Amino acid sequence: MNANKTAHQVKRSTLPVIILNQLTHEPAHGYSLLSKLEDHGLTGIKSGTLYPLLRVMEESGDIVSEWEITDRGPARKTFRITTQGQATLQEVRTWLRQIS
Repeated sequence: MNANKTAHQVKRSTLPVIILNQLTHEPAHGYSLLSKLEDHGLTGIKSGTLYPLLRVMEESGDIVSEWEITDRGPARKTFRITTQGQATLQEVRTWLRQIS
């Protein structure tokens, strides 16, 4: 199997963890999350993948959303990590340290 393909598959499978990590820095809306993912080398993620995943993560309690109303355009849904999401992220980080 191609190493680049394997790396890409691992990145995609850890997308919820990557999103949680991004949201520890600041709340973000979907489009900005897509941009940040691309900035970190995770290209090809479509909104049709991201938004259902964000909904699942919200239903699980790892993130919450609220509508942000601005004077410069339509309202946007902004996501932030919860205390539970921080605990989830810490659990994964601990596990990764143990296996590396």
